[in-house]
Amino acid sequence: MTNQNRPIVNIAKGDDKVLVTWSDQTISPFHFIWLRDNCRCADCGEPSIGRRTLTLTDLSLNIQPKSIVLHHDTPSPPETLALDSIQLRIEWVDGHKSVFGADWLQTYRYDTPSRQARCFKPTLWSRAIQERPPSMSFSEVNNNDASLLEMLHHIRDHGLCFLQDAGTESSTLESFANKLGYIQETNFGRVQDLVINKNKRSIANDVHALKPHTDEPYRASPPGILMFHCLSTDLTGAGSSTFMDGFQLAEILKKEDPEGFIALSQNRQPYRRHFTQDVDLITDFPVISTDEFGNICGIRVNDRVAAPLCIDENQVDIYYRGLRRFLQLTEDPKHMSLRILQPGDIAVFDNHRILHGRTKISMKGKRWLQWLQIERGDFYSTLRIVSDRLDVPRDENPLLRGAYS
Repeated sequence: MTNQNRPIVNIAKGDDKVLVTWSDQTISPFHFIWLRDNCRCADCGEPSIGRRTLTLTDLSLNIQPKSIVLHHDTPSPPETLALDSIQLRIEWVDGHKSVFGADWLQTYRYDTPSRQARCFKPTLWSRAIQERPPSMSFSEVNNNDASLLEMLHHIRDHGLCFLQDAGTESSTLESFANKLGYIQETNFGRVQDLVINKNKRSIANDVHALKPHTDEPYRASPPGILMFHCLSTDLTGAGSSTFMDGFQLAEILKKEDPEGFIALSQNRQPYRRHFTQDVDLITDFPVISTDEFGNICGIRVNDRVAAPLCIDENQVDIYYRGLRRFLQLTEDPKHMSLRILQPGDIAVFDNHRILHGRTKISMKGKRWLQWLQIERGDFYSTLRIVSDRLDVPRDENPLLRGAYS
């Protein structure tokens, strides 16, 4: 969320907070303990670079200011001043002094309307996006920061972007992935080859259609950003990759069956993946994750690895009704985007939002995809860093929280 230039026009001291009135007459409370805890002076330090020296245990929860004033350097009326020329200056009862710029206060205000406005709201897929998902040139994205940022924005906003003409060198994907963040290694390895090989445990060996799903919901932190690189394909043209907007499906369920939606967002679905003497991964998280305002922020769904449900008996019927309908939506072709990945194609998508699968494949030719994953936090870090390099306004706040509710 970008700041709007709404200068401070008035402040009023309360018992435990200061009330800041902005030029549009909205009011934001800032508690004294919050202000003191967030002092960024040279003595208190800057936590974003790991240099904070102030500790909350050193402060009284009932801390009070000795004085609190609104300061600006010019005699102009407050409503005509730029945000960066206005400061809230506080002297505390212990003599410590804190200064907060109006622009900083506006960025971090926490009244309910501001927190609601700060929530990132992705763009749900329209028919146009479903039929023509974002697609870009690999060479341009790989060699140009502006194009790289455009791709990152596509993934942030729509959850998915395709890259074309990346070639078929097996080292390409790993090299490119390092531009987005650190590659995560799991029991499957660092870079996985999805190819029919009966000597390996892999879903790639199943020639039957794979229902759309999110990967590895049995992990406490499922794969964040997934990347598939097609090195060769089925000679018959079989094996279309399918992609769906999980947020769009969740919104459909919310409208059709509000009770079922709530059941899937408030109850935890267990998942398990067990390889003897290797891993036994078990989690229980909601199928649909929402934030405190009810905005959808993550999806975990993969009924191949669903474990026995354990929820309140009064919720079972509603839960199964909601889950069955949600799974029906994941199987509905009218919500699917189908794409036959060609050699040199790369698909990059958010595994906490986008469901993926494929149609039935044949045994003719060698369908070979390389796969790897990047943590979502590192992806968003890269988005901010690239924005800084290009001097493009960027969001200081965490974006989509993912499937962690």
